[in-house]
Amino acid sequence: MKKRMKQLTAFMLAGIMVFSMIGCGPKKEKEDPAESSEKEVLRVLNWGSTEEEKIADDAIARFNEDYPNVEVKQTCVPVDSWSDFIQKWITMSTSGEAPDVINLGLEAVQMAVSNDLLEPLDDIVANDDSLTELKGEYAEALLEGFNVDSHLYGLPSGTQTMVMYYNKTMFDEAGIPYPQDGWTWNDFLADAKALTKADGSVYGYGLSSSYFQLTPWWATNGTALVTKDSKPALNSTEMVEAVDFLNNMVKEKITPDPISSDVYTMFSSKQLAMVGAGRWVLDTWQDAGLTNADFNCVQWPINEKEGSVYGGSAWCIGKNAENKDLAIQLLKAMVSNETLRATAEGGQQVPPTESLATDTDIMGTTPDNIQGIWKAVTIASPIAAPTYFGDLEQSLLRGLEEVFSGAKEPQTALDDAQDEVMSAAEK
Repeated sequence: MKKRMKQLTAFMLAGIMVFSMIGCGPKKEKEDPAESSEKEVLRVLNWGSTEEEKIADDAIARFNEDYPNVEVKQTCVPVDSWSDFIQKWITMSTSGEAPDVINLGLEAVQMAVSNDLLEPLDDIVANDDSLTELKGEYAEALLEGFNVDSHLYGLPSGTQTMVMYYNKTMFDEAGIPYPQDGWTWNDFLADAKALTKADGSVYGYGLSSSYFQLTPWWATNGTALVTKDSKPALNSTEMVEAVDFLNNMVKEKITPDPISSDVYTMFSSKQLAMVGAGRWVLDTWQDAGLTNADFNCVQWPINEKEGSVYGGSAWCIGKNAENKDLAIQLLKAMVSNETLRATAEGGQQVPPTESLATDTDIMGTTPDNIQGIWKAVTIASPIAAPTYFGDLEQSLLRGLEEVFSGAKEPQTALDDAQDEVMSAAEK
């Protein structure tokens, strides 16, 4: 379970994420803070790697060029769980060090709002021309995940999504046409069966049992783990159907064991014909020697509707920010084009705007259909992340492990998981 949580944090969080800063906002009638001689302090709560912390430091430096009398104190913490991150935030607030600007993973947005920690950004964006323009450049789907009760609480800094990668050589040798956008679950299954070798040297597909990577199967079957009003829905008819579909691949050995297999290494080692992933695998695969001649990507196969999943992070303003005008300026630095570009150039994140996400200088040209990753973002749904996210994730993955190990049938396992999550959601 810890391995799966680390994998999810790496992408999405995503896995795994990258962060930055810049500032702007409604003009103040009082003294311009850029000209003030009085020392102001802003606090930033960030998470991620040292490289991501450095990107934020660079954005702060650019902010300080315009606001030299503002001291920005950045706290960058690791994330083992988002509930722990929220508790760190609450502790800072109660000790008189409430963060003004926060980098928040999508999984924690509803938790933060339920604890009254975030300032809605609707009016801030509407009253600022540059932020209004930026909002218009985001994929509309991306903003959905940072909306709670019709209010926007974050401006995305980077995202992750899922497409289906396939080994071109294996398809060629089997005489199977490459998959095309709009293919179906049945098309996918037929290809996966035909590409699986009886001696076990090659599997048609590598199923990852991680929370994020599983989500496109729910989305393309027209369902989700929670309802629109945030109620658990793990045992819906559509969910059971999707899990049954995946479990049959396990039973028929079309996929290696989804609990213990490193499917991304197996794909780069040419032991898998297909695997689902996002941008985060590309640098590693190219380092392993894969080229455009070896692989490409396509949108997720469809059963009921096209779709995928996205996770990621966004910059937000704290509800207790003492100087909101300055916090807005710093927020703008964090989501400036320069900062978003630096974040994406790390090779992990997909930029949240089309102009950056389709820039080959940033995204590269491997595989040939790399722009399909941006298309996936535009049709994706946000990762299910209600206030009881931790319980939801753990119960689902525990239930799926019971299914894939043969201990329980899909309906029974998902009924049990639903009962567990319902208890947590009602607390």
